[in-house]
Amino acid sequence: TSGETDCRSVIGLDLYTDQMLIDCGRHLACLAEHARKVDLRIILRCARLLLAAIAHKPYGSRFLALDNVSWCHAKSGFPPSTFVLTDVPRSDTRRSLDNARVATMLIGREPVVGTPVMPYPMHPNQIRQLDDVTCQRLRVTPKSGIFFAGNQKARYGRGGMQDGFGVLSRLEVLDALRSKFSHRVVSREAGGDSDAIVIRDSQTDPIEPKDWFSVLGRHEFFLCPPGASQPMCHNAVEAMAAGMIPILEYGDRFNPQLIDGKNAICFSGRSGLIDAIERIDAMSVEARGVLRRNVCSYFDNHLRGESFLSRIE
Repeated sequence: TSGETDCRSVIGLDLYTDQMLIDCGRHLACLAEHARKVDLRIILRCARLLLAAIAHKPYGSRFLALDNVSWCHAKSGFPPSTFVLTDVPRSDTRRSLDNARVATMLIGREPVVGTPVMPYPMHPNQIRQLDDVTCQRLRVTPKSGIFFAGNQKARYGRGGMQDGFGVLSRLEVLDALRSKFSHRVVSREAGGDSDAIVIRDSQTDPIEPKDWFSVLGRHEFFLCPPGASQPMCHNAVEAMAAGMIPILEYGDRFNPQLIDGKNAICFSGRSGLIDAIERIDAMSVEARGVLRRNVCSYFDNHLRGESFLSRIE
């Protein structure tokens, strides 16, 4: 542990369930990585069995290994002034909370109106790479074209997106662009061509994690099709951090929701996607610049994990 003499502010994670183990414990790792950036210490309090389950997850073990994370037994107390996040209603907690400030985490796929929402996180591999200097450098890098890179396995084409969320699946989005704009589709990078639509398959042509942000920074728009099981995907957040304008069908799932023509290019359905690309083609350089600045402002105010944790603190 980091010891009781550690004077950093503390967030307590008082966990009773395995709900935070979604995506291999990714959200735990992201929470701790962002906490490091604002000098926050995290104390995990849970039963040993849950601790073992967390350690068994790839990103759970990374979370536990971070130098600002420590564990205490379920019967232990938190230091004074700890802000505690728990995964059950306070009325259901069975451990000592004394006079701690406590917030219950509602973990689910649907947003709850009026409830603060933790921003969907970047991938843990990318959080450490993006300091303020790098972020600003990426945003002023000359940009061109529409870019997408990601997995294109069959599971990204299942009907669950339409049935569960009312949006096109990833493979449906990519198929629409390949069909309508085949003469513009390229497979690696735009290379300065403002008309290029890059559709890069991460299975056959992967991008090294250390190069990811550099590649993003050279492109102007990011195509944000859904993930395999839900619309939100970490690469949309990473792209916005780099100053790319998102093209997406689920702007309403951001909090606050993205606004078409202000901080995103939003569409609905296959015909709406085609129309979105044609609207982009008709945009002036000045209009694109305004849109990009709004995207950067949105990211800084609403998607930066450090900003969210600072508001909690």
